[in-house]
Amino acid sequence: MPEDFEQELSSTWQRPETTTLGAFFNARQPEGSELSGVLLISQPREAFRARYAFAGQAEHTLDLQYYLWKGDTTGRLLLHQVFQAADRGVTVRLLIDDIFHRGRDVSYAAIDQHPNVQVRVFNPMGNRGLAKQANFMVHKSKLNHRMHNKIFLADNAVAIIGGRNIGDDYFGIDPKLNFLDLDVLAVGPAAQQAGEAYDLYWNSTKAVPIMALLDKPPPPEALAEMREELELNLGDVLDKMPYRVPLKDHELQEALLSLAEELSWVEAEIIVDPLDRFDGREVSKFVLLGERMAEKVEKEMVIQTAYLIPTSEGIDVIRKLTERGIRVRVMTNSLQSNNHISVHAHYMKYRKALIEAGAELYELRADNRLIEYYKQIDSRVADAHAGMHTKSFVVDDDISMIGSYNLDPRSRIWNSEIGLLITGEAFTQKVLESMNEVFEPQNSYRLTLNEKGKLIWSGEGPSGIEVWTHDPGAGWWRRALARMISWLPIENEL
Repeated sequence: MPEDFEQELSSTWQRPETTTLGAFFNARQPEGSELSGVLLISQPREAFRARYAFAGQAEHTLDLQYYLWKGDTTGRLLLHQVFQAADRGVTVRLLIDDIFHRGRDVSYAAIDQHPNVQVRVFNPMGNRGLAKQANFMVHKSKLNHRMHNKIFLADNAVAIIGGRNIGDDYFGIDPKLNFLDLDVLAVGPAAQQAGEAYDLYWNSTKAVPIMALLDKPPPPEALAEMREELELNLGDVLDKMPYRVPLKDHELQEALLSLAEELSWVEAEIIVDPLDRFDGREVSKFVLLGERMAEKVEKEMVIQTAYLIPTSEGIDVIRKLTERGIRVRVMTNSLQSNNHISVHAHYMKYRKALIEAGAELYELRADNRLIEYYKQIDSRVADAHAGMHTKSFVVDDDISMIGSYNLDPRSRIWNSEIGLLITGEAFTQKVLESMNEVFEPQNSYRLTLNEKGKLIWSGEGPSGIEVWTHDPGAGWWRRALARMISWLPIENEL
């Protein structure tokens, strides 16, 4: 890695109240309060429309921080909207993690050619070619630390925080797999806290300008060619989207007014891992938060996590909660719905212990009701199945967390994460309502033990509740592969 690259410090817009978005939401904030406005975004189409609309309304800054940004339909549409904002004079900062972006340096450098756009790569690997993965193995202790944070921030006035990356499978139009996920839209103090979290990572020495990674810059015409290609089929792409995106001023204004009516004004706090985690000097903020919530809970804790490897320590925490009379409900992916079979392979070892510790354990059905709904309205997803990507929890009736943290070693040990902790009964009930829908037997399997102490799965079938004695929907080869992977000593990497 070069050590002499120039890195100019910068910050998000410091006067959000002077922007159209900031003034609009400030006028609706309860007078004299420091509360934040929040809105749950559970539907994939609304998650995309919100990002597209707010990028279209940004006036000063657009700050984007993502683990993964795909070059598919929704990724390209949002990139086009980013360029439109930059053309208006908006300062755009794009901070992307390096782990899944092999071979895209030239594309990022072309984006960076726009005078109002800067692209930085977080904790990049020095070798950018074929030896990139070998480089990862040699320098694993450093390069295993990844930025899993996800922030979409317009004018430091409106932030979207949650589990979604940028890609078709997060927004309901992927032909193979579409995720259930949760985001939260935040305005007011919580949005400004998200801006502080963004600046912390953007100004880190680990956020390397894309041009520092290239031996030579892309040709001067690279940006123009990229934009021409993006715009060539833009109209057709928008026409083929299974849902409309707000494009015109009156549509955007109507969307804003509708959104403002649905906001809950609550106490909200951004939880973000410190950069010291990458030097091994800090414990995950989410581990500390979990300990705090375990002490605070009085009645019930509900957890939905895409990837679940609880460890023996986590099992002990759950046992202590249930012994106190706390109801603990946990949901994760089934073998059929999990897009990372290696994670499922090591989670399987804890299923029986979780149930014996008193947890109510559920796994998402790949053929759940939501994916069936999308199959009816969009032929492209006719053969797709569902997966869970949600990372959220609810404590009692008034505390909820929506963010990027999974209950697995990767989030606990290696990744940096972010989330929004919200205290407010009305909003928390909306989160709980969304979570409860996924717990229903047509959407998930309930795992229990039979009289012989063996795992069984129950869920709704054509003739009522059915019972399975092995992972439902997964063929023998997938089950055998998961079993073989579970023997590998890789749990702390997952």
